[in-house]
Amino acid sequence: MTEARREAGLTQKALAERLGVSLWTLDALEAGREDIARHAPAIATATGMRAETLASAAIEPDAVVSRPHTPALARARVASARAIRAASGRHLVLSALALLVLVRFFTEVVHVAPRALNFIDIPLFVVLGLAALSRPLDKYSRGQNLPMATVVVGFVALSAVSIAVNISRVAPGPVFVFLYGFLAPLGVYAAVYRLWPAGHVASLSRALVTLGAVQLAVVGLIDLPRFSSSSNPDLISGTFGTNGYQLVFFLLVVTGLLAGIFTLEPGRLAARLAPATLLLILGTIFLAQYRALLATTAITVVVIAALLGGRARGLVSAAVIVISFGITFSFVASRFPLLQLAPTVSILQGNPSYYLSKRLHAAGSLVSLYSDKPEAIVFGTGPGTFSSRAWATFAFAQSTSSSNVQGSYVKFLGGGKKYSTDVSDKYVLKQYHGAAVVQGSKALSSPFSSYLSLMAEVGMLGFFLLAGLYVAATARAIQLARWALRAPARGDPLPALLIAAAVAFTVLVQMALLDNWLEVTRVTFVAWILLAVGAKEVSARSTQQPA
Repeated sequence: MTEARREAGLTQKALAERLGVSLWTLDALEAGREDIARHAPAIATATGMRAETLASAAIEPDAVVSRPHTPALARARVASARAIRAASGRHLVLSALALLVLVRFFTEVVHVAPRALNFIDIPLFVVLGLAALSRPLDKYSRGQNLPMATVVVGFVALSAVSIAVNISRVAPGPVFVFLYGFLAPLGVYAAVYRLWPAGHVASLSRALVTLGAVQLAVVGLIDLPRFSSSSNPDLISGTFGTNGYQLVFFLLVVTGLLAGIFTLEPGRLAARLAPATLLLILGTIFLAQYRALLATTAITVVVIAALLGGRARGLVSAAVIVISFGITFSFVASRFPLLQLAPTVSILQGNPSYYLSKRLHAAGSLVSLYSDKPEAIVFGTGPGTFSSRAWATFAFAQSTSSSNVQGSYVKFLGGGKKYSTDVSDKYVLKQYHGAAVVQGSKALSSPFSSYLSLMAEVGMLGFFLLAGLYVAATARAIQLARWALRAPARGDPLPALLIAAAVAFTVLVQMALLDNWLEVTRVTFVAWILLAVGAKEVSARSTQQPA
């Protein structure tokens, strides 16, 4: 079919318009993912090929081959090898996503797997990277990752300078964890972009919907009964073990996806169930009691509404989300007063900058560092020496907390010695131990933040490189979503996925204000996977359209 189109001098867009189908459907027809038979007469009229030939080629691609070594057979073999390679790449990406989201359920909730599997992101990163390197570059991948590669090289170079300047302060283990935490997600993006076969976005959309349903099932069957007996909202964490913040992040991403599905894919079961599902998702988020993310949830609703507001059904979707937000918030706030949601809203109404001012006050440790050591503005104090997740991993290795999975491994690698640095002892630990409880949480007064740790450990230039990259990724995700929403075809899964990607980065850059979230692979890997797949799909479609 592809050869017939090309011989007729038609682009995919031109042929799709003649057939009255979307570009996504036409791509599926050419790739053999949809039955060509019912479109054969129309395709024959548009391309000049006989309908019988098209239909028989779809059923038996090698039927026209009479000898085993004809060019047609060689092309068929090449096409078959490409199809197998594409399928393996897709399955690898989807499996990596599922493992990231589900593994902690089996290691920390039902305890059927060793907790060492919590480090599954490392082998996944290696496998994705090796698989990507083993694949030839397709036409959509050439040069696409050059800007990101430039940032990575620059960040590594700055880190190397910071290490050299602070050689007496840094240690190999924290340095490695620091570089891995910040750079591995970018490697995952590059690998997924190269591995993902364009035209299969529906499979990722279905996988995310399924994983979202799993979260709600776990919350309903396991978390809520435990919450009812203990009134401890920290127990609501879905498949994310002891970390409910990660559950909130993932559910917000699924919220964006479902809003897009409801608007543009009304034929899917997920679209018909979307209003009820959104109520359950928002109820779960509010029950999880993470009041520091209440504003983030509200901003997410606004972003989704803004993206979808240009279409009639999009306005309905936006209204459904806003109404769901109001209903679930009112219900949870009145039914569970111990969560103190209503007082939080009252504070924000009286002083909208309350939380921001508290967070800026927590940056005092960085100001003191810069005042005492001006050279840190340029060179930093060294990777893994101040308040990054890498530093905390080694500094708190002795902790007996149930969430301290890495402690025993870190103590082994460090020979049992407690890790500390002069700058963290002076500027971080004092603030950490004396952090005030603000609205039931120490998140706003703690010294932890991806942005603060970058400024302290690799200086302002390193901060601008990494933080700028995330801001650019957020803008890119929103730009791609708006592009896909300009003239979307009914049933096209790409716009909904790009809305989910935009939500992922919008939430991530806000969460990084509260803690070291840019180093948490279970959220950063997911965000970059979504952006890689969405960008690959858009690149493929843009290439196929005429200039």
